[in-house]
Amino acid sequence: MLRGIVEARRPCRPSRKYCTPVTMSDIQLSHRAKKTPPSPIRRLAGLAQSAEERGAHVYRLNIGQPDLLSPPEFLEGIAQYREAVVAYETSQGNKGLVDEWCRSLNADYNIGITDQQMLITMGASEALIFSFMVTCDPGDEILIFDPTYANYIGFAATSGVRLVPLPCSIEEQFAIPTREEIERFVSPYTRAVLLCNPNNPTGAVCSDEELSMLIDLCRERGLYLIVDETYREFVYDGLKPRCIYQLAPKDPHIIVVDSLSKRFSLCGARIGSLITWNEEIRQGAFHIAQARLAAPTIEQHAAAHMLRTISSTYVGRAHAEYVTRRDAAVDALSAIPGVVVSSPAGGFYLLAKLPVADAEDFASFMLTDFSYKGATTFVAPAAGFYMHRESGRSTIRIAFVLKEADTREAIRVLGEGLKEYARRSAANER
Repeated sequence: MLRGIVEARRPCRPSRKYCTPVTMSDIQLSHRAKKTPPSPIRRLAGLAQSAEERGAHVYRLNIGQPDLLSPPEFLEGIAQYREAVVAYETSQGNKGLVDEWCRSLNADYNIGITDQQMLITMGASEALIFSFMVTCDPGDEILIFDPTYANYIGFAATSGVRLVPLPCSIEEQFAIPTREEIERFVSPYTRAVLLCNPNNPTGAVCSDEELSMLIDLCRERGLYLIVDETYREFVYDGLKPRCIYQLAPKDPHIIVVDSLSKRFSLCGARIGSLITWNEEIRQGAFHIAQARLAAPTIEQHAAAHMLRTISSTYVGRAHAEYVTRRDAAVDALSAIPGVVVSSPAGGFYLLAKLPVADAEDFASFMLTDFSYKGATTFVAPAAGFYMHRESGRSTIRIAFVLKEADTREAIRVLGEGLKEYARRSAANER
């Protein structure tokens, strides 16, 4: 019986003895693998490692890895894990963590969330992939604002979704387009709008008016609104943290992606969440979560203990530190001739346009051919954050995740590197 089924599925397959021998050149990668780009954040990591092996000190402004100490309450939670077997956690997530996270959100934003709206994921990344997969079929479209978080492009490639970029410019502080401009990009294949607020990589923060516009648009056009709030608490210049459910309570069109990584300097714990009042979306994401079994058990246990015991001053101190670092980065970059920088209103990234033709070539030069007083600076070329790559060809992303003094020195080294790069470029042209 089984043999008959197999043969029915492969009616045209020739007998092995008549097959042409297969070589490695005949074996092809999937389109998914070919379309998934390398990370612009990590692509030059090997060059940075080589620079360190040569003895250079590398200031790493390329990646959002805070140097702030993780909360001791999280490490206490790790130490308190006493189970003799590290078993699978439930697919929804550790009940203690879900309850504490909901309590924290309600205390801060009064959104009325319960355990029925939350699914624990392996970082915000998995929550985003789940969101793509439950809102779209392969070939469907999600509107994004360009530049965008580079890994969205990879998530789209692996889930078969097409991202449609809506350009935003440094000259306009990366404000999102008007409703009329956004609607020009809506097609019969559009299923969702994806917003990172505050934005990575630009640091732009949407106003309540802009958020309300997106909510209304998605309601009227029958679209989902996926909001990545990983950097929600880090907004500056008098702005207040905003959860979109404050503006649209229990709205079934909305999916919120959240994370503990940046808020509590826990990038390696890989604890995120997907939040929605849409029961079909939640069930669909839950079924996918069951297929991957569960998020890490011990880290969830520790995160629950942390949220239960941590003082609110932790995030407040982190916020104040990032304001200091942001101001230092913007001030130091603004002093370099030819550099155009946008001061971010949130998050801990900024984009800077350099007086170079190719920022990736310059970033490589900094790691392979340059040092200043024994140091060099590692930045992320921003073209990888743009769907329209040419728009970011001369731009870099900087993560202001180092202490103020280190941030200023790293950018000083960057400025010296720009001078040397210009001298070498001029010499090569002669």
